[in-house]
Amino acid sequence: MIATGFDFEKLHNGSVLIRFCDDNDNTITTQLVTEEGLRRLPVVIHAFFLAVEKGPEAAQAFLNNLKSLEDQRRVR
Repeated sequence: MIATGFDFEKLHNGSVLIRFCDDNDNTITTQLVTEEGLRRLPVVIHAFFLAVEKGPEAAQAFLNNLKSLEDQRRVR
């Protein structure tokens, strides 16, 4: 089965339950993600598409640059 959609449910502890579903809205699988993990999801998606379109080196360079910026922010 291939998931064609998803739904989010925020839980009391801050985590998020992601429900992946098919075209008929039937649940295929679920995944529990921490709030921090969900915040990082856009970065992961961007790195994935960079890897697909420009190769893994481009994705790694993007992630390394992001880590460098985060490290600089911590030093301040």
